[in-house]
Amino acid sequence: MNAENLVPIATSVGGGFFIGILLGYFVKKVFKVLMFVAGGIVGLLLYLQQQQIISVNMEKLETSSTAILTSLASTFDKMMQVGDFTSIGIPLTASIAAGFTAALAKS
Repeated sequence: MNAENLVPIATSVGGGFFIGILLGYFVKKVFKVLMFVAGGIVGLLLYLQQQQIISVNMEKLETSSTAILTSLASTFDKMMQVGDFTSIGIPLTASIAAGFTAALAKS
């Protein structure tokens, strides 16, 4: 094995790790914003219900939210089936996964 054979693998691993870190950071930030917004909406609804300004049908809200989450989960499953990451190679896939995990684990 000479250096000419290692250069493409090294750039693939390094670039994949960097892409994984960026992807993990982006997912983490988007998830935090979405959870902040969802928590704010639920908190506002509960406050308005407690003040007797509105009346919230909790059973209907639970049914609707369950349907939305089920729909999102099935869409995510379909997206993962379409994207075949095995064709891009083990070093790149592993480095992206390592970068993604490192970005999510960093607090």
